[in-house]
Amino acid sequence: MIQNKKALIFAVALVAVLFLPDVASAVPQLNQAGLRFGRLGISAATNNDLLVTVKLRTTPTSVRKVKITFPSGFNITTAGLAVAATPSTIFPSTPAITGLPGTLSIAGTTNGSNLGGTITVTTTSTTLDSSTLYGFIIASGNITNPSSAGQYLLSVDSQDATPTTIDSTPVATYIYGASANQDQVTVTASVAPLFTFTLSGNNDIVPQADKNTVVTSPGVTLTIATNAPLGYTAYVKSANAALDSANTSGTIPTGTFNGSPDSVVAGTSSYTFVPSSGTVCVGGCNGSSVITYDGEYNGITGASGGSFNAAGSFASFVSRNGFTGTDNFSLKERVAVSAVQAAATDYTDTLTIVAAGNY
Repeated sequence: MIQNKKALIFAVALVAVLFLPDVASAVPQLNQAGLRFGRLGISAATNNDLLVTVKLRTTPTSVRKVKITFPSGFNITTAGLAVAATPSTIFPSTPAITGLPGTLSIAGTTNGSNLGGTITVTTTSTTLDSSTLYGFIIASGNITNPSSAGQYLLSVDSQDATPTTIDSTPVATYIYGASANQDQVTVTASVAPLFTFTLSGNNDIVPQADKNTVVTSPGVTLTIATNAPLGYTAYVKSANAALDSANTSGTIPTGTFNGSPDSVVAGTSSYTFVPSSGTVCVGGCNGSSVITYDGEYNGITGASGGSFNAAGSFASFVSRNGFTGTDNFSLKERVAVSAVQAAATDYTDTLTIVAAGNY
């Protein structure tokens, strides 16, 4: 009976020796390891770079290589592999990642199409430590994700120059989606159109004219703001195309509307429009946009002005070909009269000023 019990104990011990793992010979894990894929969608390859982070553990100064093992499902190509130790510029905040120091080189192996493989990065540094979180980026173009969604188990190993594995950590990732690009979100937005228009006043009194002078009104200020991508156009319409006196039936006519300014000469009756730019692009504007005056009002001097279109008809006088925070324009009238222009105090006209955004 006792002999049978001894035999049973021996048998159990033998099974334990044969089948239990050898804990003493197990490879330790790294202090930290992470794999951030640029894409997690099924079959994704474009922009699928790989950020590898490691915090070493055992004999860090002996580490010369970091090896990533990809399971079946991943497709690894070895031509054109590239590595950069610049994650600190991409992730400047938490966690603090230090680019793997030394001169880096990279090599890979493949187990066949979509059967996994390895990528190994080698450094010339001999001063690695166990407290720094190191990182490097394997450039996009050599890793294609599996075509089936699910969790996949990879490994990150530290190795010496031999190469012999020093520490090894399993790392899980999840490949997502029932079709391509389901790991991405398309964001759309819209911006409401904006257009504002103001005039500083609704009356503009031309100083008293005589045959010896050319007189100009103080003007009103036109202010336009718009986010219209193609800017805006401003228009003017004269009700009479002249200054008319009801009491005397006298008329001070506008000049010839022909695409260029008219001279305004003392002693010759003339009624013209004088727009000019004030402060513009207040609050910003499209840097390449410009303000353009229509030919009738372009290049006006102190002795000229632009004529009005036919009575009751609009004429564009200024435009900008891009958006603007605020543009301001001074709108004045310039008048001269002949010696026989009927004297009166009721010469009048009504100008209609409008503008429109160009979207």
